[in-house]
Amino acid sequence: MKISFEWISQYIDGLDAPPEDIAHQLTMSTAEVEGVEELHRAVDGVLVGEIMDIKPIAGHPHVKQLTINCGARQFATVCGAPNVRPNLKIAFAPAGTRISKGVLIESAEVSGCRSEGIVCSAMELGFSEFHEGALEIPSSIANGTALSSLVPASDVIIEIDNKSLTHRPDLWGHYGIAREVAAIYGLPLKPLEQTDLAQFDHLPAYPLQVDDLENCPAYCCIDLRNIAPSPSPLFMQWRLHAVGQRTMDILVDLTNYLMFELAQPMHAFDGDKLQAVRVAPMGSEGEFFTLDGLLRRMLPEDLMIWNETEPVAIAGVMGGLSTEVTPQTKRLLLESANFKGSRIRRTAVRLNLRSEASQRFEKNQPPRNTAISIGRFLHLLKEAGNEPEVLSRLTCAGNLRNDTRHIEISETFFCNRVGKDIPRERVRQILNSLGFTLEYRGEMMHVGVPPFRGLNDISIPEDIVEEVSRIYGFGNIEPVLPDIKMPAPQFNDRLRAEHKARRLLAQAHGFSEAHLYSWFDDNWLRTIGFDPGPTLTLLNPSIEQCSHLRTTLMPNLLAAAAQNQLHHEQFRLFELGHLYLPQGERDRTEPKSLAGVSYRQSRGADLEQHFREIKGALDDLADMVGGDPFTYREAECNAANPWMKPGACIRIMRGGESLGWIGYLAGKLQEEIAPKGQLVWFELDFDQLQGPVFPDVHYVAPSPFPGSWFDVSILWPTQEGFAPLTEKLDKFADALITGREFLLLYKGKGLDAGMGSYSFRYRIGSRERTLSGDEIDDLQKRFFGFLRDEQLALR
Repeated sequence: MKISFEWISQYIDGLDAPPEDIAHQLTMSTAEVEGVEELHRAVDGVLVGEIMDIKPIAGHPHVKQLTINCGARQFATVCGAPNVRPNLKIAFAPAGTRISKGVLIESAEVSGCRSEGIVCSAMELGFSEFHEGALEIPSSIANGTALSSLVPASDVIIEIDNKSLTHRPDLWGHYGIAREVAAIYGLPLKPLEQTDLAQFDHLPAYPLQVDDLENCPAYCCIDLRNIAPSPSPLFMQWRLHAVGQRTMDILVDLTNYLMFELAQPMHAFDGDKLQAVRVAPMGSEGEFFTLDGLLRRMLPEDLMIWNETEPVAIAGVMGGLSTEVTPQTKRLLLESANFKGSRIRRTAVRLNLRSEASQRFEKNQPPRNTAISIGRFLHLLKEAGNEPEVLSRLTCAGNLRNDTRHIEISETFFCNRVGKDIPRERVRQILNSLGFTLEYRGEMMHVGVPPFRGLNDISIPEDIVEEVSRIYGFGNIEPVLPDIKMPAPQFNDRLRAEHKARRLLAQAHGFSEAHLYSWFDDNWLRTIGFDPGPTLTLLNPSIEQCSHLRTTLMPNLLAAAAQNQLHHEQFRLFELGHLYLPQGERDRTEPKSLAGVSYRQSRGADLEQHFREIKGALDDLADMVGGDPFTYREAECNAANPWMKPGACIRIMRGGESLGWIGYLAGKLQEEIAPKGQLVWFELDFDQLQGPVFPDVHYVAPSPFPGSWFDVSILWPTQEGFAPLTEKLDKFADALITGREFLLLYKGKGLDAGMGSYSFRYRIGSRERTLSGDEIDDLQKRFFGFLRDEQLALR
């Protein structure tokens, strides 16, 4: 957005800071300035002239010979501007004058006619790039007046990044920026002069109806007559050109001027072509001719301005061709409205009509400006020499929101957030300069928010802190770390144990973590034949058959396995989550459970090896979470759990306490879930896995002397299990034995039914010497004697 330094200077008394400093201060406190550019106007030597005579030139229908009266002298020239007409006052550059870009005007003969200078457009005077017609000058200015005495020769254009103003609709006009600059430099801001509209209260209201107050919160209009189309005052023209706006005549230029001054878009209708105004959606798909002469396709939700039953404008976007103001217009209906930003944006973007007006409406302008802009319009119209007849009072619909909003904030909160104790009077001065009011009541600050600040901009105490801090200057607030005491962090050991278990299973053993529902699916329970018994029940389940909270993780994991086995040859899943166990009528417990499944395709694979891999993962888990290692015992299965089959599962123990189960699917359930493979499962009561999060690690250096080893294979009834065998072997203790390792179990040819060959490797050695052959033989004799005493046969 372009801001004219000369324009904002008119609102501030005593502003003498250089534009570059103003741009820097705006960036630091208000909005990012993207650039500063000097604008030079070529007005030296240019005179105000009046067109006295116009003659056509044969063979050149678009070029005319003119006689220009510049007071003390008349000039002849040739001009092709489409808007030249008798008695029009223009800017004339005689020969010898340098116009924009350093071009020197010389006398010449054009099409057989003498040209002693040129009639200047805005571009030739350096006002802007517009060159479609001659610059029109008000008739009240005397012929021969030097243009340099009327128009400043230079200006500075400050370009502000639009994105940094999205939340500040008040800054989309020069007066809002001037308020910011005045507050930054501590200078007084001049009030805007406007006509007192109360003098028209005795007049009838204009017929007005708003059917959609959500999308049109406020709408104001006034009916005027006897407005003579005329050139706009020069100050209005050079300022509009400076910000990139083309000028037309007083009626069009004045609405644009107020849009760039107050950020309030306005629209003027030819009043003789309207009988009543209604604001309502289009209602159905249709077509509409806009001011640019194009036929637009409208949707039912597009907000329109209606002349009773005929649409005459697209609200907040563009007026219609049928009610356009022309040089023949004698009666004017002036509209100043407030529209919902999102509604205007959707329509403007779809129609590719994002104009200066629609961009401002999209920012949710404050409704109070609708009435103020009409009072300002009448004042500037009168200054321009127009004295219209007012036919109606100011007619408004909706809520103008002129009331001051209030925010309470404690002084302690304010100072803590700012990070500095700013004196009360300085805080008051800053807020007052921005239009706020401030009253201290003890430790409470009562701040009045002006109605020109939007609801999306100022609504909470922190917004007040920001307003004061940015004007005070963030650079004046020393960055100091808060003085707080840091207590020692309290670590959640159980949560750390959970994370360690997850990392172990996922990173070391190839499991993927699953997060399944906290409830059972009754249809799936019937499929696998599981009755959970008493459960907690949801009062409002998402699906009727999913109302029972889970009492075990296995059914949902088995359901996930059934789905995954259709797509993967092997996978491992685990879940660590809460169970929900009812305790009496109104109480419950929520223990943590850890369960997993491992699937491998093809029943021909070694199920025992598969089982031992998962058992090994649980053994690693026992070491990881600390405490004693797991032991495994055959025990009577819970017949209610269909995944538990006698001979296909064993109990997991630690220190004589039961922690859970590990097993594999067999029988009917195996055919249902994994018909082409094998599935090993486990479930543990995770809350019972107590132990240090970081177990003590004791390093023992290896012996400097070489050791030895020997293997033994022991016959043992497989139905009695592995644990009783290891307990027997643990009875043999000798200082020379450094370790025992289980190698394999053989149950094949050559063994009696029900018997297995369990192979172990014993490692032997000493930290003091190299063992002799006699010592090794003696150890082996004593060990084999122990086996005979325990009735453990060798294979």
